[in-house]
Amino acid sequence: MIRMKRTAPTISLLMLLLVGCSSMKPGSLDVIASSTDTRTSRVGTVLLLRGWIGIFSTGMDSLGTKVNEAGMQGEVYQTDQWASMATTLRATYKELDVHEPLVLVGHSYGADDVIRIARELNKDNIQIDLLITLDPVTPPLVPGNVKHAYNLYQSNGAFDSLPWLRGIPLEKEPGSTGRVDNLDLRTDRTDLLEPGLDHFNIEKKQKIHDEVLARLKDVCIPRAVWQAKQDRARAARQASLVTPDDGS
Repeated sequence: MIRMKRTAPTISLLMLLLVGCSSMKPGSLDVIASSTDTRTSRVGTVLLLRGWIGIFSTGMDSLGTKVNEAGMQGEVYQTDQWASMATTLRATYKELDVHEPLVLVGHSYGADDVIRIARELNKDNIQIDLLITLDPVTPPLVPGNVKHAYNLYQSNGAFDSLPWLRGIPLEKEPGSTGRVDNLDLRTDRTDLLEPGLDHFNIEKKQKIHDEVLARLKDVCIPRAVWQAKQDRARAARQASLVTPDDGS
């Protein structure tokens, strides 16, 4: 009988697969279809995508939990759900004149796919208020409906020429007026570096989670503050429609 020798790397890989499989639950499209949950203390919907088949992006689950604990509406999805997400988002948001902030967050191939979702929404001019990518691998161009793209990645020198296990900068479509921030952890945000940080664990690191949550809170503001802003904007629009009395 042939026996397989259980080496440390083999055991580590098996453990990773076991943990990863528990993170392969698809996200609920009902969260998208409802567009908003007024019970949350902060406005906005935050949709998070795991990386390739979910196994290597278990940190997105804990990040999603923190998003909800911070008072925002968040849901975590498998990256192969991106097309269904885009279809549901287009059907839900295209009829809305005003909607609460819409935020997409992705890791690895999931980072590539949140951009693909944004490109689909661009067909109906649906604005993405914030798009956060962690180590995108083969990202398409960021479309013009993305107000702010915030990319955290770690450069790896010559290895960045390989289309996997890397993180690279984003580029936006010609003519886009949206803002794109490409922040290399090795040079631009060394304060976010931690020992052993790599492509497989960047989405699990506490400092990265803290940074993502800080950026989310900039957009997903307290509900009362957002409502006050909407009321002022509505009053200003109504005032502009009033014809002044010229005395004639």
